[in-house]
Amino acid sequence: MSYVDAILYGAGGNGGGGISPADAVLVTPQSLSAAQQTQARENIGAASDVHIVIASGSEAVIVPEVNTVYRCGTLTSLTITNPPAAGSWSVVFTSGAVATSTTLPANIFGLEEFAALKNTLYEVNVLDNRAVIGSWAVQVDE
Repeated sequence: MSYVDAILYGAGGNGGGGISPADAVLVTPQSLSAAQQTQARENIGAASDVHIVIASGSEAVIVPEVNTVYRCGTLTSLTITNPPAAGSWSVVFTSGAVATSTTLPANIFGLEEFAALKNTLYEVNVLDNRAVIGSWAVQVDE
């Protein structure tokens, strides 16, 4: 007995205990474009309010906005100013062969003594002025 037969007709395979073929649901795999995926999420009320900002260059000056992720490359300097008083935002960056110089707001708990190390990927997540920092060693090509 195949797996499908077991589902359709029950473990005994004689039609007593499963569902009939008329009740089966045919699943057709689909590929949706990014715009179609966004529309589908909006249709079911699951639209994401998170914005992703790609920052270019080796020096980043960020004025964070709520529900925004700032993705930076390898930085020599990072300055964050005027963070929102409430809400969440994030910054992702890599500190290269020379450690990234940082200027950070004093009013965010968890960032007061932060100093970037060289050759490290950082993810800084802030919620209501409290930061959680993840870091991972990386190999940086020079």
